[in-house]
Amino acid sequence: MQQYFANTPLVVGNPYFFTKEQAHHASDVVRLHQETVRLVYEGKAYFGVTCTIDGEFAAMVEKEDPQVHECACEMTLCMALIRREKFELVLQKASEIGFARVVPFVSSRCVVKEKHDKKERVAARWQSILLEGAQQCKRNLVPSLSETIPFDHLDQVHAQLKAAAYENAYGTSERLSHLYHGQKSAAIVIGPEGGFSPDEVQWLMDHGYQAVTLGSRILRAETAAIYAGSVLSEAAGDQNEVFSM
Repeated sequence: MQQYFANTPLVVGNPYFFTKEQAHHASDVVRLHQETVRLVYEGKAYFGVTCTIDGEFAAMVEKEDPQVHECACEMTLCMALIRREKFELVLQKASEIGFARVVPFVSSRCVVKEKHDKKERVAARWQSILLEGAQQCKRNLVPSLSETIPFDHLDQVHAQLKAAAYENAYGTSERLSHLYHGQKSAAIVIGPEGGFSPDEVQWLMDHGYQAVTLGSRILRAETAAIYAGSVLSEAAGDQNEVFSM
């Protein structure tokens, strides 16, 4: 079943008219014809049946879907900038896993730097990747994307559980899975390909983050992000109510 995020309110018994991009995808790409789709508006989901009204592609809204496909813990991924294709993979999987928010940042060992002349275009592409991931997994919410921030602004990220994955923490720090005890919000910081400097790790710990281990093997940055999100999502489970973002 295909899912689409509506840009207008959904009302049972009324049609939802697809945007131009949605109509192209539904009618020309996946070729839906009088089929049930899942529509979501502001966290609330409905089932509708596709149709054409006065030449416009639409779906007649039939009933509400009570299921909420979100994590009980509002998860934030603070992700250092890494190479484009790898960062985009992280965005896709972060959306699928259940992160509520992605905060890109630049640290001392980042190979990739933000290009200000391409900032808006890149942000639009990243948001599109998050949207597609959320639709793929039938989520009720699309993860939010913050502007890229410098490393020392990570103290502005607020969560009940704040952790930073550190490759040298094995044997001396808690595992991420052991730190979750039902907190309603969590933030995980993942460094770049070159990892964090010792000074950066100390800074994070001084500002409320706990250095955690993801196991005895050294993971690539993109693997660490996906693994950490999976651990938190599995520990928290699914929720029955939508949280506010």
